[in-house]
Order: sequence, then structure tokens, then C-alpha cells
Amino acid sequence: MSSDKRICAACVSDAYLKAEIAKSPTVDQECDYCESVGPTIDMASLADRCDTVIEIFYEVSSLSDAVIIYERTPEGEELAGVLDRIVAPPEEVVDDLVELLTDKWFDSDSQEHHYGEEPWFVEKTKSSEPLNNAWNEMEQSLKHEARYLNPKAARMLENMFGTVHDDRTSESKGVVMELNADCEINTLYRARVFQTLEAMETALSHPERHIGPPPSGIGAAGRMNAKGVSVFYGATEKEIAISEVRPPVGCHVVVGAFKPIRTLRLLDLQQLGSITLKSTSSPFDPATAEEAARCAFMETLTQKMVMPVMPELEEQGYLITQAIADFLSTHPKLLLDGIIFPSAQNMTIHKDTLGRNVVLFNKASMVLNADADFDGDHVELWEYDEDSPRSWFKPEIWSSQRVRTRNASMWLVPDPIKPVLELDLNSIEIYEIEGVKYQKS
Repeated sequence: MSSDKRICAACVSDAYLKAEIAKSPTVDQECDYCESVGPTIDMASLADRCDTVIEIFYEVSSLSDAVIIYERTPEGEELAGVLDRIVAPPEEVVDDLVELLTDKWFDSDSQEHHYGEEPWFVEKTKSSEPLNNAWNEMEQSLKHEARYLNPKAARMLENMFGTVHDDRTSESKGVVMELNADCEINTLYRARVFQTLEAMETALSHPERHIGPPPSGIGAAGRMNAKGVSVFYGATEKEIAISEVRPPVGCHVVVGAFKPIRTLRLLDLQQLGSITLKSTSSPFDPATAEEAARCAFMETLTQKMVMPVMPELEEQGYLITQAIADFLSTHPKLLLDGIIFPSAQNMTIHKDTLGRNVVLFNKASMVLNADADFDGDHVELWEYDEDSPRSWFKPEIWSSQRVRTRNASMWLVPDPIKPVLELDLNSIEIYEIEGVKYQKS
């Protein structure tokens, strides 16, 4: 019988399966397919392993109404094709495995075949149900048990994000990108809303301080930061920066361009949502099923992280993304400076361009000269006609030489972080919001 035959490591191609066969305590029997003597396993054991792989990674396609009722050709491939792909043995081995699995899947009591008499299979759509359940438990723990020093959340986040530096997409792209003066993305835009000209004039008198992020201890909670934790929210396009601050009609928006002083390492959520299994992953390795579930879950999670959150639900809706940001910013091995992700407010730009949002963690949010005082700065918003009372809006800034003199009272921490960004003073632009366009469905 086929189940009594034995097979050696040389007759299979999967590296993990080869290693498992090599561990077999049976080392003095001949392989029934290549006649070599060495470690072997019985074919019934190999069939059981193939059954597990098919159950985890494949689904039957030949039992659909399109095939049974309308007699269409099933999608995917026959059982022999699946076995040839995952095991890649000699043809005789495939024939024996088909026989063994066909017998295994036949229920003598009901006289029915588990996958039908001549099954065809397709690869399963991604499944992450176990991780979804574990993630939901973590969310409930953060909301109702403990937000800080939560061991359940720490374990889950480590499992999800602790190895992102090794993740790759199907195009072999990494999920951590660099941003510096020599990269395609080398500028970040940040916008601020002003509902009065007086407030805008005050801000323009020290743009590094007022267009950049607020000092620690002052800022409101956001998608990626808890209240009082200063981070830099910016975008790679001016239009996105403006839309993200949700300016009301009639206000003014000031936009500035910030250049990185050093190279920034950013976790790219778009790439993270497209990660795949490593080329060396074996379907016979139990760890591969766990990694496949993680890849599927990452696709769902990255979408959740950028979903719009209603203003009245922000405190609760941002809890998870804030926890993720805290974990990533303090992880000792990842060494990340921030996250780059699609904009929830402007979905038309980033689809065809590089336009996206960027959040820089507290350690990478400091703007050069934000903590300095300059006595010579002066702002004029209006130009006047000397011969008449007429005036028109023509803002100008007279800036003094930027000699760094720290104003310690600006910062609540005794040893402020080093500057990472520099505001291009000549890039500052003022926009008057005359209308808002909504996308709808």
C-alpha cells in the first residue's frame, strides 16, 4: 500500500520538510522512490502534513454553484498540481499522495468526499481571525484596565511590530523609509489655522515656534499622541497639510516648509499593509501559518489606523493609534523617528502622488530656533498708501539674524531634544479659505 512506502529528504524540495525528514529516527530503511538508504518517513505521515497545509492555506473551488450547476471549469488547480507545488516530488510520489489524501478525505459512513470527488483548490484569501480576537482583547484592556504599563498590550504590540524592520512586500520593498535632503521626499509641510489676524500676526513674529509643534506639556491629544506629548504633524503636500487642519471658511491658514537636518526613519503604513511571507517560508512550518495571519492582519490594521475619526469620538478612537505610536517611538531596536501614512482628509492626492501625512515622534519633532528669542523680528500685515487712508493686505516679516540663544522658559523639560527640522522662512505662505469641497458617495 502507498501508506507503507517510505520517502527520504532528497525526494522533496521544501527546505523545512527536508529538515524534518532528516530528523527521522528511522535511518536504516530504503526510500521507495530513489532507493537510497537514510532517514525516511512513511508516506502516510507525509500525507497528513500535506492535509494540514491544504486545510490552512487552500480552499476548495470545485464545489461552487458555477461548477456544479453551470459546469464551468473550477478556478485554481487540481490536487496533483497543489501537491506538486508545495512538495515538488517525483511524479510517482504525487500519484501516491493523491491516492492517500483521497482515501483520507472519504467518509465511509456518509459515503461523501470531504472536498468532492475531483477537488480543485485555490489559495485561501487572507485570514486573521485569531489575531483579530487577540487585538480586540488588547483594545478592551487598554480602555477598561490600564493604558500605561499594560503587559497584554505590550506583548501584542511586540508581536505585531517588533520585527517590522525585517518585513518585505511582494516587490521586496522594506516598510521603513528614509527622509532626508537627498531623498525623493525631502520636505514636510505644516499648516496652522488662524481665525483672527491678530493671532496670525503674533505667530508670524516667531514662525519657528508657532508654526512648528507646541512645546511639551501644552499640545492637545491627536491621532498619534496623548495630550501634552509634543509631536510634529505634517504632510508631503501643501494641499494635504491644509485639509488636515480642517480650516473653516473665512479663516487664514499659514503653511511652512520644514527641511530635515538629519536622516529620519519612518514606518511606511502603506507598505506595511502589503507585507508578504518571506520567500524562504515553508507551508509545512507551523510558524508560517502564524506569520501569514500577521500579514493579513497588518493589512486590516493599517487601514484602521488611518480611518477618519469623528471629533466627538477622538478621545476613544485615538487610544489604539496613540498606544502604537508610543510603542514604536520608544522601541530600542526599531529606532524609528515617525510614521508616514495616507491622509484621511484628502483621499484624492495620495493615490497618484507621493502626498501623504507624516507624524514625527517627540524625539524627532524639535524645530531649529523654536526655543530661541529674537528681538529684531517684526511683522506687518498691511501696506498703507501715504496719500490716502487706503490699505491692502500685504504681509511681510523682517527677521533678525538667527543666532541660537535658548529660552529655557519655553520648555518644560530640563534637557530638550536636539533640533531635527529647520523651517524655510522664505517658504511661508498665507491662504484665505474661501470654500470647502466635500467628497461624497
